[in-house]
Amino acid sequence: MPTFMNGKIFTGIDATSFVSAMTIENGQVTWTGNSKEVNDLDAIDLKSQTVLPGLIDVHTHPKYIADALHGVACTPPDINSIEDMKTALRKSPAFGKGADTWIEGWGFDETKLAEHRTPTVNDLDEVSTTQPIFIYRSDCHSSIGNSKALELAGITATTPDPVGGFIGHFPDGRPNGYMKEVAATQLLIKAKSAQSYQGDVDNMANSSTHYLQNGIVAIGEMMGRIRPYDSLKLYQDAIKAGFKPKSSIYYVYDEVSGNASLKPTNDDQLRIAGIKVFMDGSISGETAYNHQPYPSGKNGVCLTDATKLKQAVTYAKQHSLQVAIHAMGDAATQLILDVTDKMQPWLSDRPSIRIEHASILSDQMLNQINTATMNYALVTQPIFFFAEDESYRNYLSPQQFKEAYRVKSMLNTKAEFALSSDAPCTPWAEPDSPFVNIYAAITRTAVNGDVVNADEAIDIPDAVLAYTNWPAKIGGFHKNGQLTPGYAGDFVILDRDIFSVPHEELKDVRVAETWMAGKQVY
Repeated sequence: MPTFMNGKIFTGIDATSFVSAMTIENGQVTWTGNSKEVNDLDAIDLKSQTVLPGLIDVHTHPKYIADALHGVACTPPDINSIEDMKTALRKSPAFGKGADTWIEGWGFDETKLAEHRTPTVNDLDEVSTTQPIFIYRSDCHSSIGNSKALELAGITATTPDPVGGFIGHFPDGRPNGYMKEVAATQLLIKAKSAQSYQGDVDNMANSSTHYLQNGIVAIGEMMGRIRPYDSLKLYQDAIKAGFKPKSSIYYVYDEVSGNASLKPTNDDQLRIAGIKVFMDGSISGETAYNHQPYPSGKNGVCLTDATKLKQAVTYAKQHSLQVAIHAMGDAATQLILDVTDKMQPWLSDRPSIRIEHASILSDQMLNQINTATMNYALVTQPIFFFAEDESYRNYLSPQQFKEAYRVKSMLNTKAEFALSSDAPCTPWAEPDSPFVNIYAAITRTAVNGDVVNADEAIDIPDAVLAYTNWPAKIGGFHKNGQLTPGYAGDFVILDRDIFSVPHEELKDVRVAETWMAGKQVY
């Protein structure tokens, strides 16, 4: 029954609620109050350190993170050209280990490469033609593979495009290695995963330390699959092997739409929470579905029309599941609202519909959210403009840019609101750092120094709530998000006071310790 005293403990009830002491018993907070009330001689002295409820990344991709941790980060500042990328791939621990070992990388953005083009199969074949190579683009929607990877995936010049995806080709018809959008990327992922299930389990288990050192005690897996294996089984086996963060799984609707038995589960450690629907792609990839065209003349891709969206919502309602809907373009978000705003909610303990990213929101959309019958959540990622400011400025109209990542406006709607990472889907070396995301939300400053829509900045307590209390409500982590009696004894101790440091230092805040159920895990 540890008691902690002499701390600056943010309870997470609201923006102003602090205590200096707390007691945890049987994994739960049983008391909070003033250190002067503590009589326990064995109480742990926090020495004025700042304590937060355990952080929650309610939209992330742990399987991808687990892969990325042993892969090559193809991101600035270390990777600035295709030649840099090839050199880094040759230094991968996987290089030279044989034909059964995939060389993996993540995070490239062709607009940030000196060559200003997407790498091709020819580039990757200069690294190896005997080992398969797979690299995620920064958006984690698209990817590239070498000839061995294409061979294992069965991709040839005559392979048809999957629904919602595109296989790149050279002028002579040969596949060029570029797999555009999720459906195409999955062709390579399935080939990779079919060979390495136990490796995936081990990678997931090993990624636990990564989350805990970032203070993340609960995560939302936003790419649940049933092929080539069920994500639920992957998590179950990873937990047995040591994976600690509490997890909720959202299955890709296209894979489960015919599954009549999918139901929510309520285990505190691991549960099925909902389904994931993709409306469009990414802004940096020019595939987000927008009203106004990109400089290329295209409006992006609409992956889910109104009919299919209604079918997905009906499925979720019938199965008592939450719907998380990816929408980056303004046309994509508008379509969601037009189809669903007058529907009756079907969940009472959390929002029935989550709009993920909500990257571009007009005043009309914000008003539509406020007047809707439906109960929405808005889950967004300021780290995107922090790392990808140039892409947004180059690809969006001035009006769209002014409507990008309107964090303060989202917070002021009646929708539930949370920050999250969508990691590793951004060209930044620390894609799921909560503190970089918080820095971006508060300062609105990109890595290049550009200030993006400063009037949409929020304050520090609200940003912290957007990583604790509020995502707990959205993601159904009902025992987390607060440090008050009855809640889980999951908390983090910071290396500095996040509430008083200069704003420029926010991105440098680090976790000194992470505790779960009253026990130190990092």
